[in-house]
Amino acid sequence: MSKKWYYVLAILFVACSWVGNVWYYESNQLGRTVFLEHHVETREGGGRVFDLYYVEDKQADKKLSSIRIEGYPEQIITPYPQYAEYQRQDLGKIMVNLNKPAPEEEGTGEQLKEPVLVREITALYSDGTSERVDIGEIYIWPGVYDQEDQDPISWTSGGSSSDNSGYESAVVKRSLQLTAFSSKWLDIAEEGDLRIHVDISRQIPGTSYRSQPSEAHIELRGKPIDEIQLPLQMNKGDSIRISHQFDMPSLEKSMKVYQLILRTAFMEEGRRYRYGDTMIPYHPRPTDQEMTEFVRESRRKP
Repeated sequence: MSKKWYYVLAILFVACSWVGNVWYYESNQLGRTVFLEHHVETREGGGRVFDLYYVEDKQADKKLSSIRIEGYPEQIITPYPQYAEYQRQDLGKIMVNLNKPAPEEEGTGEQLKEPVLVREITALYSDGTSERVDIGEIYIWPGVYDQEDQDPISWTSGGSSSDNSGYESAVVKRSLQLTAFSSKWLDIAEEGDLRIHVDISRQIPGTSYRSQPSEAHIELRGKPIDEIQLPLQMNKGDSIRISHQFDMPSLEKSMKVYQLILRTAFMEEGRRYRYGDTMIPYHPRPTDQEMTEFVRESRRKP
């Protein structure tokens, strides 16, 4: 074979390698900003926040700069564009505080209006463009502006772990009945993706309540939430511990965002209702391989 053909083959090899590299690079690029699917409950005001997560290419021509949720002109937006970094993409998040001030008159804590449902937001980009994007479903409950000393229960401790588990504990300050648990997203517990357990500890006569220490390893205690017999009488000094554990085995589930407000309803003196909120969050922590799979799945969608 002449030297001419060696040169031709070398050029073809280089060209094929270049085309292959370009194809591989492009096949692992999103080409746009992609928001994760959110299933979130939050409240107006009171310093309550929630996070919106999205994925962008590191070399994107335009990037997300901010977002806007219609109907909340005083919202405070705090962006973290490189919340988690990967080889070709960044997982970003935006912390949202709807920042609605408390009303002038003192609240009673008995507010039970239906929440506002948000499915779309306005995304604002670095090149000055904007678009409406689907972010899942966010339920925004009205704010509750109780004075802490009015509550019949006192939340004493809580914690969370990187394995998507957590707990909160409270002590009863006045005798009452525990009547219900509710959340807009409680169905994921029924489907097995989230386990919620409730542990009721009775106060021993003649002793005073002592708060439980924080735990390095959080365990589910008590009974599954759907096995608690309600209504349940609770006396002064009794305690309640609500613990949870998420189990998201598939990529489709693990790349979603959850934040439940588990509302615990109490009846005091047989007539007056009070409520306690327990935050139950799930935030994705994908591996490099999971991020690559997510990008490829997202490219197949329109």
